[in-house]
Amino acid sequence: AGKKHKQAIAAVEAAALYQPASEEALLELTITYYEAGLFDKALQSLQKAIALNPQSTSVHGMLGKTYFALREYEKAAAELKVALELGSNDFDTSFTLAIAYLQQRQFTEARQVFDWMLQHLGDQPELHVVIGRAFRVAGRLPEAIDEFKKAIGLNPSLARVHDNLALAYLMNEGASRLADAEREFKTELLSNPDEFFANYYLGIVYIFERKWELAIAFLKNASRVQADNPDPYFQLGQAYQELDKHDQAIEALKKSIALNPDLAHNKFQVTTAHYRLAQSLLKVGQVEAGQRELRVASELKAEAFKMAQTLNTGPSPMGTSQLPEQEDKLPASASVDSATAASNVPDEKTRRELESAEAYYAKLLAATHSSIGLLRADRGDFRAAAEQFRLAANWNPEQEDVDYNLGLAYFRAESYNNAIPALETEVKTHPQNIRARWLLGLSYFWISEYPKASELLADVVTSESTNVDLYYALASSLIKLGKIELAAQAIQRMAKVTGDSPQLHVLLGNQFYAQGDNDRALEEVIAAVTLSRKTRQAHYYAGLVYLKMKRFDEATREFEAELGLNSNNLDAKYQLAHTLLIRQELARGVQSMREVVKAKPDFADARYELGKALLEQAVVQEAVDNLEIAAKLDPQNPLVHYELGRAYMAAGRREEGRRQNEIFNQLRKTGPDRKDQ
Repeated sequence: AGKKHKQAIAAVEAAALYQPASEEALLELTITYYEAGLFDKALQSLQKAIALNPQSTSVHGMLGKTYFALREYEKAAAELKVALELGSNDFDTSFTLAIAYLQQRQFTEARQVFDWMLQHLGDQPELHVVIGRAFRVAGRLPEAIDEFKKAIGLNPSLARVHDNLALAYLMNEGASRLADAEREFKTELLSNPDEFFANYYLGIVYIFERKWELAIAFLKNASRVQADNPDPYFQLGQAYQELDKHDQAIEALKKSIALNPDLAHNKFQVTTAHYRLAQSLLKVGQVEAGQRELRVASELKAEAFKMAQTLNTGPSPMGTSQLPEQEDKLPASASVDSATAASNVPDEKTRRELESAEAYYAKLLAATHSSIGLLRADRGDFRAAAEQFRLAANWNPEQEDVDYNLGLAYFRAESYNNAIPALETEVKTHPQNIRARWLLGLSYFWISEYPKASELLADVVTSESTNVDLYYALASSLIKLGKIELAAQAIQRMAKVTGDSPQLHVLLGNQFYAQGDNDRALEEVIAAVTLSRKTRQAHYYAGLVYLKMKRFDEATREFEAELGLNSNNLDAKYQLAHTLLIRQELARGVQSMREVVKAKPDFADARYELGKALLEQAVVQEAVDNLEIAAKLDPQNPLVHYELGRAYMAAGRREEGRRQNEIFNQLRKTGPDRKDQ
């Protein structure tokens, strides 16, 4: 297990020691072991989980995948079959079951599962491609060809479907189907000219037909698309040799050797590459280098023979297929162990194979990440849950409930800016989801977007909701917008529905503060803190009252207490920084205000206060920068122009300073007539 996996395992195992055993906790531990490749440990957790809930589809499904990873295909099939019988209907479970049957050469049972998938997941071309690939790797090439043809019948322009059909032709009947394969590869390239496999295998076809120039053209395209793939360079080497272009052959073969990932890659292709390189080097007179390559080729050939003998003692492949005469030109088929999502660490060829079924592979990954996200959320790890839901949404934006779950996880993690896009998508897609709309309103409230918050939460008053937070956010937003009467109605409704609560006293304190009644405002927030010292916003409004009363020490203490409860409260952080600057604690105040500006770059008041404080510290250029931004954000504020004028003067920009002073004087004269001043 890698370092990340070790840390994750340690964390999950430690957490398991301090809580009662539960199916969810055991499943999370299982997934952690599984992802680290510790399948025996995963089985131990799963045995405990199945004892707690013998009817769990999730546990049976994970048991099946774990047995599959251990190559115990009979046990895997039994567990996966139970998962399906208990109601699991996801791609991952059913596909892995079909592959388990194929591994046991139970082709009838595999066909039945594939038919079930087509019935329940839809008769879609992508699914036929996935099934066709599985049959092709199993050596059931006629069935594979039928599936690829069905996919073409449903969607002739589906990416890589013609590739798959062409390759199946070659694997099934060899050189006798070269013309059919050529036709399919060309058809693929009409709609996907940069498709690697079509270019690569069409080059192979032309090598079989000894059409060297055509082969070179398509193989060069393939090497351009996948510049780090050794295979096109290997084939180019042969084509150049046949044309006696040994300098180009040497260059291509050296690239192939340099890029080769391991000795066993593509049927020990690198041994032949060294031999061919030796031939071309000898042809151009580089005798010593050529002889050296011959020795390397001989040594690798011996090593490859030993490795092949070892490999031959392992599990037998699912099936065999007849390849064209020059079969060493075609990559060896991957075992189905690595063609399924339940594999451990897929090799490069398997990864490329999986990519050919983009739609269903994406759905598989999305479902997996979503399931892990739900487990993380159940454990209260909302940041980890959000990351899983984000990955699910990336793979499949249409994954069921993914936007809502993502938004909710970010909201619970107090990452409101991240919650908003997901919740907006959910509300737009499912306008009937009132919970999502209210969560969106709460998210806007917590980032001080009060107009949007009040609009989204407007119907809370007429609803049957008893959620204190909803009423609080609505009433508080209305107060911020100066809509005191509407806020009072929301507060009255809240008092009737939810009864006495700390939040109610905070709202009343907020209302009295907005009305200028500082004494009653202070009474209410003190009452809120008396009921619960952990009541959010109570210390914040107490701080505002003390600030208004010029009791700066008490104000500082209250703002700090608020941030102790909610470090993300930007308003409290701003007011603390503002109070510190008033108290002439410039260093700490400037640092705090910088943090506010970093969190919210378009916070005009924060830009103004920061610029003003920096000017006092003679940090002139940074002061100018912040005051210029403040002037753009709040061009009607005369004080901003006054301080910006001073900053320009300090920077030696006297003309610009005088212009700002003129704007200040003009705004100050017209200011009293403006309703917002």
